Amino acid sequence: MKTEMFIEKVKVVELTLEDGSKMLCRGGEQVVWDTWHKYPVVSARWTGEEETMQWIASNEQDMEYGGMGWGSE
Repeated sequence: MKTEMFIEKVKVVELTLEDGSKMLCRGGEQVVWDTWHKYPVVSARWTGEEETMQWIASNEQDMEYGGMGWGSE
């Protein structure tokens, strides 16, 4: 079975919440969008940083749900 590795360069975004606290968000636009709708985010600012994310799909079924799977070591 061939395992494909996915590599994506993403921007690091600082999110400010309603209470003034801040959190960093990595993973691309979709992750920022999803986080915005899960937490009381009031603003987002690109920090100027970028990171490289790497992952492999755990199986073909997971590809329907973004291709990411987590397992224990």
